[in-house]
Amino acid sequence: MKLKKLFSRSFLILLVFMLAILLLIFIYSLRQLRQVILEDQVKELTELGLALSVEIAGYEAADPQPLERMLFTQARISRTRVSLVDTAGQVSFDSEGQAEEMESHRYRPEINAALGGEVYSTVRYSDTLNKKMIYVAVPVRRAGEVVAVCRVSRPLQLAVRPFIKARNQLIYALLLLFLGGGAALFLLIKVIFRPLEQTSAALARAAAGEEELALGPFLVSGLEPLAGYLNAILEKNRELSRALKSDREVFQTFIDSTDEGWLLVDESGRVIMMNRRLQEMFPEINQESEFFWQTLRRPELHELVNRARQTSGPVECQLEKGGRVFSCLASWLPGRRNYLMKFNDVTETRELNLRKKEFVANLAHELKTPLTAISGFLETLEEENLSPEGRSYLDIIKRNTGRLVRLVEDLARLSELEEKGFELEKGPLNLAEVVRTVVEAYRKEASTKGLSLRLETEPLPLIEADAFQIEQMVINLVDNAIRYTEQGEVVVSLKPAEGGVLLSVTDSGIGIPEEHLPRLFERFYVVDKSRSRRTGGTGLGLSIVKHIVLAHGGKIEVQSSAGFGSTFSVWLPAAGADSQKA
Repeated sequence: MKLKKLFSRSFLILLVFMLAILLLIFIYSLRQLRQVILEDQVKELTELGLALSVEIAGYEAADPQPLERMLFTQARISRTRVSLVDTAGQVSFDSEGQAEEMESHRYRPEINAALGGEVYSTVRYSDTLNKKMIYVAVPVRRAGEVVAVCRVSRPLQLAVRPFIKARNQLIYALLLLFLGGGAALFLLIKVIFRPLEQTSAALARAAAGEEELALGPFLVSGLEPLAGYLNAILEKNRELSRALKSDREVFQTFIDSTDEGWLLVDESGRVIMMNRRLQEMFPEINQESEFFWQTLRRPELHELVNRARQTSGPVECQLEKGGRVFSCLASWLPGRRNYLMKFNDVTETRELNLRKKEFVANLAHELKTPLTAISGFLETLEEENLSPEGRSYLDIIKRNTGRLVRLVEDLARLSELEEKGFELEKGPLNLAEVVRTVVEAYRKEASTKGLSLRLETEPLPLIEADAFQIEQMVINLVDNAIRYTEQGEVVVSLKPAEGGVLLSVTDSGIGIPEEHLPRLFERFYVVDKSRSRRTGGTGLGLSIVKHIVLAHGGKIEVQSSAGFGSTFSVWLPAAGADSQKA
């Protein structure tokens, strides 16, 4: 249908174009023809006027009748009007009227020019005959002097009769040319469009899924390469179609063999593909080509696909259904304009993590009482008069007991931070004051190790934060920096940055190898276990720091390399746009 419209439109455009060209030819030819005919008429009248002027010069003025008969005869033979005008401008003879009744012609343009000795022609309206005339005025000379003017004229309508006849013949010729050209144009476009119709039909069948297609030879030899190219494209399409089917089978087999549920939907939510595991998780999705939100009526999924469309990477959410907990990871595929969603049943994992957290919290709580008692008795033993060997054993017991106390405290604090529903006691906080207090508290410890501990700060906005938790975060960062630095300095800096506050703790210590950085904030993860045991590290400090930062809506980053120290950077949002400078 579209090709027919294109054919009709193309034919009409070309037909109008041809008509415009013929009209231009007609107008140009008409002008040229009219000019040529008028020039011929003027030439003919000029020759007649010159001949008559010679005849008039040979007649004697005493007897005007022979002259008048001759002029009258010549006027009838040549179908012209002949006038004789004296030097005063008075008409002495006119073949079409009474000369004595005519007014002076002295200032008629052709008469005036002829009296000056010039042969002059013009086309103008005649007041005597009430029609347009072609005038040619010729001076009559005797002995080299102008004694009269012979004017010959002819009606313009009579003069252009050959032009009208030629015009009509031109119209007939151009009309026949237009009809013949239109028919030839129609046949030519039909021949050109026939391969396009064949190609369109073949491509339509290819779009419908038909594979065994080929285009036959075209009637227009110039389009034969096009047939070859299209056949090559159709062959390539068949190969791609087979490869796509094979890849789809491989992909379907792969996702059917996994423990995750996979769901592929288009941008409107219509299901394109799913695997068996997904049907086991959500039996209500029983067929493809239906909308997933008609069966999975979960607002979490709607929000998830909206977030996936607005971000470049995958986004995640959890949903509960039928007593089970599912983790859903969604990604937007801009090339296909589809959503790919992966579902994991995390019910057992979640329960296991919950039991583990409960166990850790209970363990920390139960260990506090005996450790408190042990610490008390150790303090009592320190007052006793012990032998050097006994004193050495007591120091070992005290150091390990202290490490165990710190481990229990860190476990309790981490369990508290991970507890569901844990709320921070936020309020306006001057971070500079908190950091300054911690730095002053650790200055003696740094000095004991021969380290320089410096604080660099700029005017800061207030932050909305839990003062106790923020202080624990700063303590852990400064304590780590001092613990893993043997010489040099530790620099704590504060400055405003991107709508918040940037806290940086930089040390010149042993540094952290690059392969350990991704796992640095995991619980109980330590880079150097032997060194951690010597320094009393628990492997929980950085995990606690990360939980505190995330709970306040901040970000934490680390930059480090082995032997070149480390820099921990924490960004925390400001309390608000109207926060005053601290």
